[in-house]
Amino acid sequence: MSTPYLREQVSALVRRYLERFETLGWNRFKDFDFDAAKGDLLSDEQFDALKTSMLVEDHIPGYANAYLGLFRLDPGLPADELFVRRHMLHFVFKWCADEDRHAQTLETYIRATGRITPAALEAEMLKAGANEYKAPHLDPMQMAVYTVIQEKATQVFYSCLREAVADPVLKQVLDALSKDEARHCGFFSDLLRMYLAAPGGVDYASIKEAVVDFKMPLYGVLDNYKRRSIVMMRAAKGYHFRDAFSQIARAVGKYADAPDGSRSMTLEDLLGALEVRTRPAVRA
Repeated sequence: MSTPYLREQVSALVRRYLERFETLGWNRFKDFDFDAAKGDLLSDEQFDALKTSMLVEDHIPGYANAYLGLFRLDPGLPADELFVRRHMLHFVFKWCADEDRHAQTLETYIRATGRITPAALEAEMLKAGANEYKAPHLDPMQMAVYTVIQEKATQVFYSCLREAVADPVLKQVLDALSKDEARHCGFFSDLLRMYLAAPGGVDYASIKEAVVDFKMPLYGVLDNYKRRSIVMMRAAKGYHFRDAFSQIARAVGKYADAPDGSRSMTLEDLLGALEVRTRPAVRA
């Protein structure tokens, strides 16, 4: 893959993203009336699903460490590669800040519900946070494939849970989170398309490996992950829930099962299928 090509494309992609979204956002402390939270309106499954989401988001130190390693500025690298990595880090820092905001916002809401003691919540968070996270791939293009799927699935979950819950405060929180995740997914989709257009060809075998091996973050890291994931699916029976998740699963499965070089499901088809809408205008 041509690093000089990526030098220009990556810097333009990151600048375009930051120009659009540098100041677009919300205040984790001031924009939601947590004192008005009605945690009693949540079912046990919805509360547990929300807590799992918070634990996944709160693992941001591990995710950040993985991406800092992926784009580490080693002195022996060519200048073009260093340039690409430094510009990618501009996005990574913004992305990590968004995800950290998600974690603390969910934590604040959970505390406001009064359905778990502060001591119990803190103990659970610290135990989960101390578990080591390892990136599923060391190749930037494979990580782009992985992250496109992961960000889309997270956006869909937040959108569906928003439609399923009755507390207006939580609806506002989940709406803000889903829009952030949609923007993140859009960036990684654009990044992957940029990799596909780079001179020198694309290693489709490595892309397929990333799709076939896909698992959501903290799989095998968070205790009782399988049970937690089932609860999350049950809790988010919202607007177009089944259609949205089924479309993601079908697209990923169809691409993973297609023979190499098959025209029945190209990577572009997969990216297009992942542009799932759970409600109009979710993506800003």
